[in-house]
Amino acid sequence: MDSGPSAIDLFCGAGGLSEGLRRAGYDVRWAVDYDESAVETHRENHGDYAIQADIRETDPAEDGPDIEPGNLDLVAGGPPCPSFSTIGRSKLGSLEDRSVDEDDRNVLYLDFLRYVKHFQPRAFVMENVPGMLTDTVTVESDTVQESLPIGEEQEVEQSPVGEEVPVTEVIIEEMEGLGYTVDKFLVDAADFGVPQHRERLFFIGRQIGKALPELTRWYTHREPTDREKDQQMQIRPELRDSTDKSQETFKTGLSSVLPPFEPDREYRLPYLTVADAIMDLPPISPDGEMPPNQATEYTLPPVSPYQEWARNVPDGEDWEDQPLRNHDARWHNHLDLSIYKLLGHGVGWNIGQVSTRLQPYRDDVFSDKYKKQNPAKPASTILAHMRKDGHMFIHPTEARSLSPREAARIQSFRDTYWVPESRTDAYRLIGNAVPPRLGEAVGVAVRQTILTDSHTDG
Repeated sequence: MDSGPSAIDLFCGAGGLSEGLRRAGYDVRWAVDYDESAVETHRENHGDYAIQADIRETDPAEDGPDIEPGNLDLVAGGPPCPSFSTIGRSKLGSLEDRSVDEDDRNVLYLDFLRYVKHFQPRAFVMENVPGMLTDTVTVESDTVQESLPIGEEQEVEQSPVGEEVPVTEVIIEEMEGLGYTVDKFLVDAADFGVPQHRERLFFIGRQIGKALPELTRWYTHREPTDREKDQQMQIRPELRDSTDKSQETFKTGLSSVLPPFEPDREYRLPYLTVADAIMDLPPISPDGEMPPNQATEYTLPPVSPYQEWARNVPDGEDWEDQPLRNHDARWHNHLDLSIYKLLGHGVGWNIGQVSTRLQPYRDDVFSDKYKKQNPAKPASTILAHMRKDGHMFIHPTEARSLSPREAARIQSFRDTYWVPESRTDAYRLIGNAVPPRLGEAVGVAVRQTILTDSHTDG
């Protein structure tokens, strides 16, 4: 049995957070998700401990893991929260009259708290979208208990009826009502070595003690200097000309472009870029002629350190013998391909900014846009919307959108991480996932700041 801290993953999706926690040394013992493809993907990569279920219909005591309350180190997860704008505060904090037939994903975080309440973990981590920071709810009742989760009865200061209250304030009140010290943290995945700008909000709570991890202390990467910006790709040291002095980054003593997470690192590496992440992958094309529609073998060795890390070739094996999966091009019509070629690196057009002759959709129906990724910068946020079209994720040098494998690389999934062959499922699962590298960073910070102290105090 793994001796690392124990954890469970609620709303586990394809397993990005589980993978990050595993890399951080956790023993993830149980996971749950409603989506069949997500659970299949999680099981393929992590074993059979994930269950498919609607969490609203589960009982932590009967359906959850066989762990005694108080013996679990971490409850983690990212409940979907599309919008709180139309929900009043009393409804937000009530489990009464909920139906699985209703689209009440806004309050699924209450089911996260049900598991926290039952298992009484030493810590919890709840991940969500940054838009939650701007959402507010209206106080609809002066009855405090209506806004508290699962029947708790604590003395909580109540805002006046009719007042707009930040959703995050309500959620933190409810978490604190369960006996936890809680704070929220907004971070960008690029600061942790993910080749993508992806902001995410984390609520972190601890049961014993007051110190919470300041996630900024665990940054490993940073905005590049002007000189570093001229380099579109970091080259593996053994492949560089020995006279090339343009990349002093690798003279810092760091053995990897993905250094381990340590607080207050003296030197941080420049952001990883789209080129660092994907430019070693073989060319493919939508028409399937030359290049082919799908590539199942690598044609070049990894050029950047990140590419070498992503391929994850076992010791003693050759990269040429490793299969390449999920690297296939979706079909694009001739108009899309022509526009893709017109765009420069990092250039985007919002639908509606150009003539109707140069756009595929009505601008009063779809708020879509074209965006060619810049090879010299981190990618823009990978979204599940890719399953519908790839206009926002155009390849830097090829007239097509990113393949599922390229999207997975940008999310910090290694090439050996299994995802479905179906492009629709793959794009959706990859886009919705927590980047494993980000999950690892948060896991390490929680382990070092909270769990070590908790075990010592206990």
